[in-house]
Amino acid sequence: MQSKQIPWLRVFVEGGVIVGSILLAFALDAWWDDRSREADLRDQLGVVAREMQSARDALQRALDAHDMNAHRAGQLTSALSGVSEGSEVVVPDTLVGPLLPQVTADVTTGSLDAFVAAGGLELIEDADIRRQLLQWPTMIEDLLDDEIYLRNFAAADLASHLRTHAEVANAERWSIPWLMGRVGKGPEVDPDLLGTVTLRREQQLMNLLAARESGDRGMRYGLVDMLDQADRIIAALEDLK
Repeated sequence: MQSKQIPWLRVFVEGGVIVGSILLAFALDAWWDDRSREADLRDQLGVVAREMQSARDALQRALDAHDMNAHRAGQLTSALSGVSEGSEVVVPDTLVGPLLPQVTADVTTGSLDAFVAAGGLELIEDADIRRQLLQWPTMIEDLLDDEIYLRNFAAADLASHLRTHAEVANAERWSIPWLMGRVGKGPEVDPDLLGTVTLRREQQLMNLLAARESGDRGMRYGLVDMLDQADRIIAALEDLK
């Protein structure tokens, strides 16, 4: 009885077709996964761009506030410099009040953190922009630390001195929360009268105002650099959308 010959060529061909089909299916799945992942990352890119724009707007508001407060502190120093030690000057409460509370910039990096964690930086070819994006959360943390330090100084040292050394008139109609304890509320208050603060020239107050002005001007340098970096990042992200 003659043995039946195995059609090896057919076996190899069919086996190759099967293996090729499996590999092709894997390749198509991988390609589709890559396309889906890239689409998801590009969607996240738009969210990051909006977050960066919001951060830029908040940083600009913070810069404007620090510039105004440095100007106010300088005006108070000039007013006190015009009188002798121990003499008093009367200034609008709107010149003093904003120096006391210090609102930190409302900036978040949650979307950027998620984008980086998902590997989104691979979409960005510019190595400098990748580096800036990686540095951005740390820069925000440093900024908030500096603002908290300045806020604590305003809430403690400067406000503490004014509570015990300043006289306030009609300030409950304005915004000097740190000095409210020295003001009685009653129907005799004229709502149209400008609130005033009487300050006495003392070296301690002069030093505190100089420290406040220096702190606000110091914040300006960091904020200007951050705004410039934010502009570069936003422009790069817009080009990728």
